Amino acid sequence: MEFTDSAITFRQKNIVIKSLRYMERHKKISQYCDEYKKSWPELSFDEASNLIRILDKMSWQ
Repeated sequence: MEFTDSAITFRQKNIVIKSLRYMERHKKISQYCDEYKKSWPELSFDEASNLIRILDKMSWQ
């Protein structure tokens, strides 16, 4: 029973970490859009892909 409880806690922890990463990524993309005076839909596919790739490599991940 103890293993199951710790597994649930570990799983919940991973979900929280993933959601924090998503929120941080969302904030950074919004900052990028503000800086370059663009809206989210105006980002090209390559521009968005490169930005997400860079954010995924950042130390906060």
